[in-house]
Amino acid sequence: MFTAVGLQVVVVAVLALVAGGVWGMEVALSLVFGGAAAIVPNALFALRLATNRGRSSESYPVVFFLGEIVKIGLTVALLVWAATSLPQLQWPPLLAGLIAALKAPFLLPLVVRGKPAEGATDGSGKGQESNPTQPGLNRQ
Repeated sequence: MFTAVGLQVVVVAVLALVAGGVWGMEVALSLVFGGAAAIVPNALFALRLATNRGRSSESYPVVFFLGEIVKIGLTVALLVWAATSLPQLQWPPLLAGLIAALKAPFLLPLVVRGKPAEGATDGSGKGQESNPTQPGLNRQ
């Protein structure tokens, strides 16, 4: 989850640097504020999910859905704050930053390709180990 948030930060930062170089600082700042409106709630949501690890599995759906509601509300609140507090704000780059941050997790498979999922098991609880004599088969 934190990898997705980090990827969002990288995508928005790269876009802001390019936009700042081409169109100026106001466009770059609007892009950053748009991205932050998605990144900050996602980071808090990831932190909340991480703190819930190890607790009873019955609480996961409640924590997840309440976290999603809070995340959406915080995103809207940050956008409203930016619109009312920042006179130099430009809407097209703000929305571009927001969309880029929201779509960045779709790039995640390209970043983590080949790495096993954290805590992945083969059903035996031992984790996944490859068999060097027969590629593609797991040891039992």
